[in-house]
Amino acid sequence: MAVEKEMVVTLEYTITSEKGELIESSFGRGSPIRFILGRSGLLPGIDAKLIGVQVDQEVEFDLPPEEAFGDEDSGPTKIVPKKEFPEDAKFGVGTKFQAEMPEAGGTVTFVVLEDRLNDVMVRFVHPLAGKTIHVKARVIEAREATPEELESGNVEQEQ
Repeated sequence: MAVEKEMVVTLEYTITSEKGELIESSFGRGSPIRFILGRSGLLPGIDAKLIGVQVDQEVEFDLPPEEAFGDEDSGPTKIVPKKEFPEDAKFGVGTKFQAEMPEAGGTVTFVVLEDRLNDVMVRFVHPLAGKTIHVKARVIEAREATPEELESGNVEQEQ
């Protein structure tokens, strides 16, 4: 069976950098992922590359930045009060800051776009922005989504 948009897909995958460094893997998560193709929430290019792949087929492909984590100019922006920065922070346009993300783990980088009186406009930059990544994936299972799954966007738990 070939994978089509809006099917429920069970997928094993490994994502690496151009240099072969591990970024993420379903093996590290302890199990494959299951999602509705086209609504996966995965990197934008992954869903498109899986259309037409057969169950048990393994595929490998590269995703350029625009299909993966974007480039440094494509991240979301936010206005942040200056009082949330260290007291001695300098806010020149282009200045980069890093912050710990306790709830998500890891750090986030952001760059100052505008220096205002009491706040700054910043752009969040993913650590892999501007990078091409390599994906190796195997479709373990594919099936038609139920009407309830299509309506909710969530895959029902398999028994």
